[in-house]
Amino acid sequence: MQVIDFKVYFLYAAMSVLLSACALQPSPTPPGETPAPPGETPTPPGETPTPPGETPAPQPEVVVTPPPVPKIDPMADMAGDKPAPLAPQGALERIDCRSGEEFLHARMSFEARGGQVSSFAYYSVWKPRTCAFDFARNSPGVKWRITSDGATRVQTPQGRFLIRTRPDAYVFEFDQVDRYRYCGMSGEINGSMTISRGRGAPKCSVAGIMDANDALLDRLKQAK
Repeated sequence: MQVIDFKVYFLYAAMSVLLSACALQPSPTPPGETPAPPGETPTPPGETPTPPGETPAPQPEVVVTPPPVPKIDPMADMAGDKPAPLAPQGALERIDCRSGEEFLHARMSFEARGGQVSSFAYYSVWKPRTCAFDFARNSPGVKWRITSDGATRVQTPQGRFLIRTRPDAYVFEFDQVDRYRYCGMSGEINGSMTISRGRGAPKCSVAGIMDANDALLDRLKQAK
């Protein structure tokens, strides 16, 4: 018959009781958290515990404000640019195109020779406000430059334009154009207008240049 060593048996029994007690101990509450009653989740640091039976209050949404766009010197020379010829040569194109509806639209009329725009006029309607400006290569106080990649940069004291010529379209990019100077409204005109070229009536589309970007224009658009 096997003889039971009662001392060893007692030692194993005591260890089992201690291990069971450790398993039942609750996890320590992290620093800064409010201890929770049994069966509930601890309250994170900085939050007020929700009384039993109440719905937790919604947390305020964090709004991230984008950084302001750096202001440019519209007349500053750009590396790689060179003076544009006063009168470009080549086949003549005259294009007039409107994008939008009667009381909310943008229109561009321009003349180009050999794929190089020599003059352009922009007109837009935000009923009851309108915007209008026009530039030619001999306009006083305006710089026409050819960029290193062949685009045309038009620099005025009230903003810049970059004109890109594609086989199927002309793209006019507006860069911090003073809306008050040309439209009598606060803010700036940024974005682009693309006008198709080739056979048939020209088609055009805008991106950004008719956006409000200010409270007054928002109200005008909503009241239309």
